[in-house]
Amino acid sequence: MPCIKNLIEKHKLLPVLLAALLTAAVLAALVKLTGTIGPRLNCVTVAEQKGVYDLTGIGDLEGTIALLTPGTAYYPNTYLEPKNADTAVPESIHRYKELRADYLSQKFILRLPDNSDVYMLTFSLSGRHAMRVYVNGRLAGQAGRPGTTKEETEVWENNITCYGAAVNGKMEIILNSAQFYHAKRGASLAQLSLSKSGAVPDMFFYDRMKGILTVGVFLSAAAMLTALYLLLSPVRANLYFAMASVIMALRELLRSKAWIYFPIPGNLSFMLEYMSMVLLTIFLSLYLGQYAIGRFLQGVRYTAIIGSCVYGVCLLFGDSIFYTSVLKYYQLLLMLCIVPGIIRLFWNMRRPTKEQSVAIYGIGVFYIAAVYDILLYSGFLGDGLKLPISENAMVVFALTQAFSLFLMNSRVLGEAKETERKLAAEKEALEDLNRMKTEFLGNISHELKTPLTVMSGYAQTIRQLAQGPGKLDNEKVAHRMKLISSEAERLSLMVGQILDVTRMEEGRMSMELKPCYVDEIIHGAVETHYPMLNKNANRLEIQIERGLPAVNADSARISQVIVNLISNAVRFTANGLITISAKREDAHILICVTDTGSGINREQLPYIFERYYHRQKSGGGQDTGTGLGLYICRNIVEQHGGSIWLESEEGRGTSVFFTLPVL
Repeated sequence: MPCIKNLIEKHKLLPVLLAALLTAAVLAALVKLTGTIGPRLNCVTVAEQKGVYDLTGIGDLEGTIALLTPGTAYYPNTYLEPKNADTAVPESIHRYKELRADYLSQKFILRLPDNSDVYMLTFSLSGRHAMRVYVNGRLAGQAGRPGTTKEETEVWENNITCYGAAVNGKMEIILNSAQFYHAKRGASLAQLSLSKSGAVPDMFFYDRMKGILTVGVFLSAAAMLTALYLLLSPVRANLYFAMASVIMALRELLRSKAWIYFPIPGNLSFMLEYMSMVLLTIFLSLYLGQYAIGRFLQGVRYTAIIGSCVYGVCLLFGDSIFYTSVLKYYQLLLMLCIVPGIIRLFWNMRRPTKEQSVAIYGIGVFYIAAVYDILLYSGFLGDGLKLPISENAMVVFALTQAFSLFLMNSRVLGEAKETERKLAAEKEALEDLNRMKTEFLGNISHELKTPLTVMSGYAQTIRQLAQGPGKLDNEKVAHRMKLISSEAERLSLMVGQILDVTRMEEGRMSMELKPCYVDEIIHGAVETHYPMLNKNANRLEIQIERGLPAVNADSARISQVIVNLISNAVRFTANGLITISAKREDAHILICVTDTGSGINREQLPYIFERYYHRQKSGGGQDTGTGLGLYICRNIVEQHGGSIWLESEEGRGTSVFFTLPVL
């Protein structure tokens, strides 16, 4: 079992093609089976003897079909009528192939039991004809319009059914048939099938009803795909196959002879039979373009489309004799495109997706059915009853392609919804970012204005003291200069944060790593920035473990982290204690800044290290910091190979920890 599973995984196309082959075999079996369903009828072939078909020797005409082969004579380029039937000169059928006749007549003289029984007469010919039947001197039926020129003639189907009764045990039948439209042949000789009226159903009625049902299937698929294209998924493959389904419905309508129930002129139906082949080739080529990967398949596809367009022009503007004469070249072109194109397509999709597997299965069924029918009519499969399966395979093909498109549309819609969801999330994130940037600009404007206002005020006070009468109070000046220095430090810190974020976003924030000691960095940071840190009547303690090893760090950046953390602690702590500690833990130095301030709300903790995020002060109100300090701290610590985290409880203070690896 594992070996079979591995083989299927490696050659995914093989089981798909085997399933297509099996389906074609089942179709052939079902067609043969349906051909045997129905009442068992005895068929008797009767030959002409001395110009008469003698049916009196058939014992039971109730359940028998008599097949009357063409007689020994016919009347080329002549329309027999009851008034001239005895004077016209016949021609031997041995010269039928030599003498092309676009219209002709045949006579059937039948001997039947002398009774009043009514018989059903069905004449079958090769190809579409215009036909007229006389029985015992009276017009019994007409299909199309027989004429002596092409312009006068309107072809119909290849059969006609009428009814008649014997007179004194004899039935005289005259058949007129005309065919001006095909280059290969003129009018053909008919075979007559005779049976008692009502004993045998119309042999073409089943085909017509099946054809109408098949047309309904094709049109339903076309309607579904068109609605899908217009309402949900504007994928061109949906539209192309919807159009192909409409053309397949038209072909089935013509093939099954069900078109005779609709007001379609016979000559138009003759042209549409060829035009439908052209349109079907074009739309299927456009539809299969989604699988045509590579120059070869694209070349095959465009060759088939261009060739079909050229032949379509011949159909629209050319004479029927012309376009039926060049049909063989068009068919040859299609064979040269289809055979290598399908083989290359299968090769390209050796490992198909689910929707491709369904499409290939349908293509395979139709392709195998077409090959089967070619072999069938070529005589390679014997001389028995020829029951083609291509039309049934076309239904399988249409249904599988529709299902493949359904799978594709489901996938496309799923991807579109996922993309829409991601875009909505990105839009929301961008809106949040834009909002935070707006808040940041407002806050930073206030933050920059505050130290500038303080510095300006104290500078004006010092000037007033210097310009005032009496001796200058050095202590007052020194105090005010200290405050100016503190605000300048604060201003420098904020500007530095903005510049650092810009460098980080542009990838220009570099670190100058070298061996240094954490205790020296901490003491240096506190001493340098003491005026800024000594606020709100807080007490500052430093607790550093003795003998800490060196770390490989950028001392200026680590000092910046420590100053940012202490500055945050000072901002949210009043009349409290701020502690800076450092100790060794395994292969890292753990630095902690702890305060006894307002703490942080639990809901804010997951976002505290994000850019532009602002803490809420205890008791409400938003802090007017830049919202960049902790974001910058995290970036610096992580670039040193350390980590940073925060522990806080609202109303009881905050502790921020970060680590640095030791040398």
